[in-house]
Amino acid sequence: MLAALISHMLSEPEATATVIDITLAFDLRRLHGKLAHALQFHGRDIKEAMTILGRLKIMKVFDFVGLTESVVEVRESLESSGTYSPPHVLKQAAPRSTVGDSEDEGEMLDVPTLPSPAPQDKPKDISSPSLLIIDSISQIAAPLIKSNHVQGQALLTSFMRSLAHLSRTHHLCTLLLNGTTTYSQSKEDTPSIFSSCALRPALGKTFAYMLDLHLLVHAIPNTAADARRVYGNKHEGKGEQEAGLVEVIEVLQDRHGSRVDKWTALTLDTSSNLAELL
Repeated sequence: MLAALISHMLSEPEATATVIDITLAFDLRRLHGKLAHALQFHGRDIKEAMTILGRLKIMKVFDFVGLTESVVEVRESLESSGTYSPPHVLKQAAPRSTVGDSEDEGEMLDVPTLPSPAPQDKPKDISSPSLLIIDSISQIAAPLIKSNHVQGQALLTSFMRSLAHLSRTHHLCTLLLNGTTTYSQSKEDTPSIFSSCALRPALGKTFAYMLDLHLLVHAIPNTAADARRVYGNKHEGKGEQEAGLVEVIEVLQDRHGSRVDKWTALTLDTSSNLAELL
């Protein structure tokens, strides 16, 4: 998450970000260190780190009510900054066989009245890119669903619809983190294309249909030798500690495209940016 946040904050001089921290484990000191290292790698003054962090807003929440209030605050902040642009409402065309308000008796009948073209907006300054990170939604949604499945799912669905509307209206990039659980391989098929990955999204299959793009992040051995260390020494309990691992991002669902089952392996470069291995 920190790598994605740093890449976004360095992408544009006016890029802003909001982190809604539900886990209460967001490490600001660590973020500052990685950001300073990234600035130094790009030949920039590390003192800029404090200025960049000034464009970052961190919210701590403890329950679902606090989460919804935080999202409302994000919406109000975006609207007050002038990024909100409501769609034009076109006048409805008059039905056929309707005579317009005119004294000209030679006016043709049975010709529908076309709506007047909407006035074009004057060019506006392009708003600065904004990123919203919620870490993590399963922290508070999973207990609600477990205690009362129907009510919990209703609250989550309503919240996700509101969040989707906010993201589309303000061209907001929203990164929603969901925890994972591990079940036995015999219980059901894993959603991952990697047979060695037994992870499943914590909020289940229903939650995936509320997302535009559903990604699964997990670690796999980097080389064949690393794989032998991991899977050959599992009984010793130290295989993964000695082996080299890389992060894999794979697409589980894609509402607007055909990227399902595609994947890539990533690592962090010396500037704390995500680097593709393949």
